Amino acid sequence: MSPIGRSGDRLRRSTLTEIYYRSFTKAALTAYIGGTVAHILRLVFEFPLSEAPSWTHWVITIIAGYASIGLVLFAGKLKISGPIDRILYGTVIVHLGGSTLLHLYSLVMSTNNWMAVFPLRFSYFALVYFVGLGLYCNHLDKRVGAQRSVPLSL
Repeated sequence: MSPIGRSGDRLRRSTLTEIYYRSFTKAALTAYIGGTVAHILRLVFEFPLSEAPSWTHWVITIIAGYASIGLVLFAGKLKISGPIDRILYGTVIVHLGGSTLLHLYSLVMSTNNWMAVFPLRFSYFALVYFVGLGLYCNHLDKRVGAQRSVPLSL
């Protein structure tokens, strides 16, 4: 392979890495904004989660999965400082990763039965942590955007 081909591959890889690095926190923020809206609607209209349409599982699986993979891949590239920051970062990884797996389970098994364990009052609690973790993801997104150089190697 010519040197031009190798540098072209490296350039393409670095560009994709940069795009992913610049967007994974936005995906996490999008997941938390969507979850906040969904739980507000659930509280207003009192619908059971077990009746959620399958498209919601697709949306959550794709967006939360994209975000959680980025959070894991770039954990060493972000400046995570202090115990509170570490706890929040870990909580977001566990929450988005767990949500991805549960909603993927719903798609694969074609069932919402597991969602019946969440009563309506759960949405009050969910609303609080969705807003809180969403604010943290907004803070992470600002940190990613403030970095002048993008870490190009995973």
